[in-house]
Amino acid sequence: MKEHKINVDNEFWLQTVLDKNQKMHCVRCLNRSESTDTYDHVNMTENDNDIGKKNKPKKPWPRWKKILFISGLVLFGILLLAFIGNWVIFPLVFMNNISLQRYFMFMNIENPKNPDFHNPEKYGNEGILNFYKTTVDLDNSTLVSIGAWMILPEKEKTTRILFEGVPANETVASILRNTKSPIALYLHGVGVNRILNYDAQRKHFLVIALDHRGFGDSAPNMDPSELGIVSDTTQIYRWVRSLTDQDIYIWGHSLGTALSTHTVKKLKENHNIVPKGLILESPFTTMREEVATNIFGQIFGWLAYFEQTVQKPLENNGFLFRTSKNILSVDCPILIMHAEDDNVVPFKLGKKLSEIAQTRRNPVTQGNVTFHSFPALLRYSHNDITKDPEVPRYIKEFKAMCVDQNKMRG
Repeated sequence: MKEHKINVDNEFWLQTVLDKNQKMHCVRCLNRSESTDTYDHVNMTENDNDIGKKNKPKKPWPRWKKILFISGLVLFGILLLAFIGNWVIFPLVFMNNISLQRYFMFMNIENPKNPDFHNPEKYGNEGILNFYKTTVDLDNSTLVSIGAWMILPEKEKTTRILFEGVPANETVASILRNTKSPIALYLHGVGVNRILNYDAQRKHFLVIALDHRGFGDSAPNMDPSELGIVSDTTQIYRWVRSLTDQDIYIWGHSLGTALSTHTVKKLKENHNIVPKGLILESPFTTMREEVATNIFGQIFGWLAYFEQTVQKPLENNGFLFRTSKNILSVDCPILIMHAEDDNVVPFKLGKKLSEIAQTRRNPVTQGNVTFHSFPALLRYSHNDITKDPEVPRYIKEFKAMCVDQNKMRG
């Protein structure tokens, strides 16, 4: 009996323990379920937020941002096209277009517009006679009409030089036969014609100013070339020499310095003629060096293909102008003048040319070289050297030196 009671008590105790364990297990399950639900709820909430963010429409750009962006794209496109056009297409066109090359070499534009060569007084000049001289082209023997001005010396500029019914060429020839003044053959540079001021030159010379073929009204249908112009100038020099025993000088400015020097060389080589003196105003050494240092070279010179697209095509087409070489054949005294602030032909090229002429020529047999520089503060640049008050003295001293030289006279 007692033993049965104990068993009942044990069963009751065991049942109680089992019941408690079951309740605790249920609580744990409940807690775990609630925790999982909570976690799932949090995850679902976050996912819903992400989906909401993704589905939420983007805020459009303000108008100023759109304008700025489009403007940037347009500017970039313009700059890209400009780069391709200026630094790729243009050099390639230049390389294959001799007409474009010739234009950049000579720039034989109409300046001034609608020039009236028969009326020098219109441009503030007096004592000037317009005339024309015919030369023969060496390539095809065609006749070339060269327009020119005869500028009387300062002391004679008010003299009446036109005679009724007498052609201008005959008047010019008559003046050359009777003049007591030394003569200067003047060759101008690019971008101009013979309508210039000759006050500095006429103080010392009777001046014959030529327009190169293709300039002014000189052979307007012919293309200018170095050899063609030198041939024309050589023929006109010989014509002048045939009419007078006075001293003849050649004066060149800018590109005219290269043409003048080449002419002096050809006169000696082909005709054994040497001018009294050579005056070079703002000269350069070679066209290769001039192109490399002027504005053209500053724009394109950095290109890796500058040599192939610019320099070599120019030389292959005869645009050489090698004054530093031709000057070695000059057998008369040389005067060189250059402004330090020259913005067309760098001063260093004129200085270099003078050094070549001084060191590589024989001053005893070929004549002295005189170099005059003009400080930048005077602001003479490329065209105004002859305005300097010292220039008349320089010319006078140079002429005296030329007379003293024991040289064959042209």
